[in-house]
Amino acid sequence: MILKVMSWNMAGAKVFGCLDGDPDPVAKTYIKHFYEAWEQGVLRQFQTSKHQPDYPDIILLQECIGFVDHRATPSGRWQTGKQILEGVFSSSYECFFFPAFSSHTHPHPARWNQLWQGGGTTHYIPEEIEAQQGYGVCVRRDPAPLRRLWVKDPQPDTTKDPIDRPNPLQYNLCFEAIHTATGLYLGGRDTEPRLVVLGRLKVPDGPGGERYVNFLDVHLTTLKGEREGKIRLDRQGSRIRLQQLEMILDNIISAYQEATQHRMPRTAPHQKEDIWVMAGDFNATPVSEELELVGQAGFVDGNPDKHLEDAEGTFDGQIGTKWSIRRDPGAPGGPPFINKYIGPPIVVDYVLCGLQSSAFSVNGVSMARSRRPYRPPFPQGSPFEPDHAVLFASLDVK
Repeated sequence: MILKVMSWNMAGAKVFGCLDGDPDPVAKTYIKHFYEAWEQGVLRQFQTSKHQPDYPDIILLQECIGFVDHRATPSGRWQTGKQILEGVFSSSYECFFFPAFSSHTHPHPARWNQLWQGGGTTHYIPEEIEAQQGYGVCVRRDPAPLRRLWVKDPQPDTTKDPIDRPNPLQYNLCFEAIHTATGLYLGGRDTEPRLVVLGRLKVPDGPGGERYVNFLDVHLTTLKGEREGKIRLDRQGSRIRLQQLEMILDNIISAYQEATQHRMPRTAPHQKEDIWVMAGDFNATPVSEELELVGQAGFVDGNPDKHLEDAEGTFDGQIGTKWSIRRDPGAPGGPPFINKYIGPPIVVDYVLCGLQSSAFSVNGVSMARSRRPYRPPFPQGSPFEPDHAVLFASLDVK
């Protein structure tokens, strides 16, 4: 069974402080820059022949943004998260957006006052517009449709074909968005609400066989000031992420494994156990307790080679998936802004594949066709350039 997974932290919150001018759609330039990076960079990086890129089956995204126009007569200026993702990834994927927090559900002034009229932005967000930040999932339209996680009937008629194929209009029934952090939102990333988005596919597994894959889109908490030599903050951040991972392992993955009712039954006599994939921004390094925990649970790294491939050569060959960007004024006669890259990159993003060891054969999982982390090209000085690499893992589960 081969499953191709892509993960990318898109740093979409940068749109909030850099809205396109009225009456243009607010994410017009953002979509343009990411679409060009996808078409001219990422897909070419995945190229396996002259005509066909090695398209991911599923794309798991973090830090996506969207807007909801609550006015009686919407203007069309404010795109939803789904529309923004569709603008980037074109017609090849069915796109879904899951907001974790917004200006209406978590209206802390420290986060949102700067975006309202008089708050400092040239093009402000009206109070009737809900600005959202969250997660994105894009599933390739062909060949893998989404599947339900739970059966509708505790005693389904298995003679009907097939019981787990949803109506295309019911795709959202295939997801569960699960909160992994609670508490009062205080307007900063230390208390930012976090989700794990759970979905399910069925993919080919050998001649005439199929196998379920359950995937988790993950973005774990990070604290302001971590990884800057402040021991207390580093330890506190690690404890929070360990709690989130324990919830994922115990209360999501294990909870489904141990479910005795309503779980989707196997449709073949010798069908193998489900494969689980966790991908996203873990905000933890490879030598952390967090990665040790998921390794002990039987997960393997789908991108074992973390040497960064850089379309612009800035970090080419260095080990890392994330870097720091500072936007500085450009020189006279040049671009108005340049992006300055600070310090070496670090590894915090992963595509992890696993289950208990009995789910794999002796040969385990082959990652021979996985790619190294990739930094795609963006226009010089683009305010939307993300600070995370694209990860592409090709998981051949024996």
